[in-house]
Amino acid sequence: MPVHLGEMVAGLRTGRGLSQEQLAEQSGVSVRAIGEIERGATRRPHRETLRALIGAMNLTPGEQQALAGAARSAPPPDTRRRRTTTRPALPAPVTSIVGRSDDLAAVQRLVQDSAVRLVTIIGTGGVGKTRLAVEVGWQVAARFDSVHGLDLSPLRHPDDVPQALAESLRTSDPAALIGDGRWLLVLDSFEHVAAAATIVGTLLAGCSRLTVLATSRSPLRLRGEHLWPLAPLSTPNGDDTAALADNAAVRLLVERTAAVRPGFTLTEANAAAVAALCRRLDGLPLALELAAARLRTQAPAQVLAQVRDLHGDTVDLADRHLSLRRTVEWSTRGLTDPDRRLFGLLGAFAGGADPVDIEAVLGAPPLSLATLAAHSLVTVTEQAGNTRIGMLDTIREVVEDQLTGHGDRDAHASHFLRLVRDGDPRLADELENVRAAVQHAIDSAPTLLDVATVRALTSHYVARGRFAEGRRMLTAAADAAPTAQARAWALHGAAVTANESGDPEAALTLATAAADIFGADPEGRAATLTLIGNAHKFAGRHDEAAAAYTGVLDQARLTGDARRETIALNNLGALAHDRGAYAEAIDYHRAALSRKRELGDRRGVAVAQLNLGAVRNDTGDHAEAAALLTESAATFASLGEPGSEAFTLALLAQSQAGLARWSDATATARRALDLARHVEHVQAIGLALFALGQTTAADGDHSGATRLFHEALTFPLGRPDQARVHEHLAQL
Repeated sequence: MPVHLGEMVAGLRTGRGLSQEQLAEQSGVSVRAIGEIERGATRRPHRETLRALIGAMNLTPGEQQALAGAARSAPPPDTRRRRTTTRPALPAPVTSIVGRSDDLAAVQRLVQDSAVRLVTIIGTGGVGKTRLAVEVGWQVAARFDSVHGLDLSPLRHPDDVPQALAESLRTSDPAALIGDGRWLLVLDSFEHVAAAATIVGTLLAGCSRLTVLATSRSPLRLRGEHLWPLAPLSTPNGDDTAALADNAAVRLLVERTAAVRPGFTLTEANAAAVAALCRRLDGLPLALELAAARLRTQAPAQVLAQVRDLHGDTVDLADRHLSLRRTVEWSTRGLTDPDRRLFGLLGAFAGGADPVDIEAVLGAPPLSLATLAAHSLVTVTEQAGNTRIGMLDTIREVVEDQLTGHGDRDAHASHFLRLVRDGDPRLADELENVRAAVQHAIDSAPTLLDVATVRALTSHYVARGRFAEGRRMLTAAADAAPTAQARAWALHGAAVTANESGDPEAALTLATAAADIFGADPEGRAATLTLIGNAHKFAGRHDEAAAAYTGVLDQARLTGDARRETIALNNLGALAHDRGAYAEAIDYHRAALSRKRELGDRRGVAVAQLNLGAVRNDTGDHAEAAALLTESAATFASLGEPGSEAFTLALLAQSQAGLARWSDATATARRALDLARHVEHVQAIGLALFALGQTTAADGDHSGATRLFHEALTFPLGRPDQARVHEHLAQL
């Protein structure tokens, strides 16, 4: 079995008694680059990098040849996590599925066939595709390691699909999470993001045992796709009561009516009207459900009279869709003006709505919600203890076209952009509404894109890791921005998200464009220079990064901008830390710490102590690191910042481990892990697991330590930390 390049480099280095920092100093290769090679992130390093490492380690000709061969053929590391569960991550059905036994059995057979990788249920809106897919998912759950569903209806751009899938699965790498597990992924309403079919194809190619069940109004058109066209429910040919009782459309209408009108049954008196109503509504389940809501207070003959202008027994899908739209429109005719006003307003929301936000946008209590729910025009559910108002996608389409006005969209956008500016914590559950608000502002209300809003949007996208969406939206916002300053900050935000998503060259292009607009504006110039430094740093151009950061430092000192001065000092310190220039890093972080203390900035002091403590850990001065990190963690705790506290405690645990204070290190790491898991600070989780691995190894439990180290590697640790984990694994 071939030896992994990273393992080979680590073995050759440790065999010569070299640390990563010592090898970096002797070879001129950065600690970061060495760490990436050893953990497998860099599989084929540049020839000059290999030559420098070979020279620094004084390798024999045989070792040189083996290292070069490993660089050409080494496979990537496998740090995948498995998720095993038989309970599907799908909405639990709240009603029975009627008239779909044949469809259900057929689709179940398809998704359980290992040779079938992609099944698409296709059909017109309102025909019951989602209900069938959900039922299939629940019925076959025991046959899969995991069944997971994703509703794509709130999305409007194919580039948003990877992010939505990653967030739904709570992982940065869905393909790695799924791996070779037997998964069923249910993708609902794919017609909204049809161009994302290639993403599905890539996922299927990378996960050999994954099956995708999609619902769409049209095929995905991928190789190997199996289509299951879903027709409307069968409608009755006659009016015989006994025969009608077995008809699927009739059974659905009667069952749903009885649910809202106890005692309702099919009788000789109403059989003809019920049969005619089912025919008039083409057997479409959604249309029948809307009619059932009307039958709560009206007789079948009355409801039939109201729908006589709808299409009858048509078979063309376009006609059926038109018939459904008319049925939805008909369902709104009995609404009062306040009801219709609220219904139209709800069409501006995406992904559901919180009653608090509905009231804020409406400007009054939404008293008509109960009426709309009684007419089956909206859904009312509970999510994490909060009420959520939803709307079926087909109904929403009609509402948007017929009732939602420009003023509704303006009010919706203004409200959610205000929440973004305020940093409202509820935005984590309102990402679709924020997306809709930003898109409306770009398309029709650019005056909403002022400087404060654009800068807040940058923070919003970065804080939630929505880099691709942020780059796309902020670039579009720059084109629509009403002022030059807003345009400059939008370009700056787009550059930030481009750099965070791993495209430093695009970030530099966008940042340069922003700098041209900012001109001599000191704040904009400093922010852009900092960003340019970050992009160069990400690209590994440390000299250019240092020059940009130094430019910020010089300007900050010239203008007396103490905040920018400390930011520049921290950035220069972090850059020196990455290069292994520890004395230089310590000088910069000490200067930042001193400046923060002069300013009386408690949080800034804690950040500087954290940075300085991290460097001291790396230089082996664990006693000073522990003192700095203890004080930093206490400050973060008093400020109510559990995420920062958890991160600092995880580093403190490593300091304590370096001092062989094993019981203290274990207690600190456990505290850090509890805090980090509570606030979902994934990097702190990884660092805490690393520290626990160290203490477990010290106790002699090598298998337990190995498990903890491998689990730590599944979290986004910094590259030097990943290399250290690999070093500890190599020593077990």
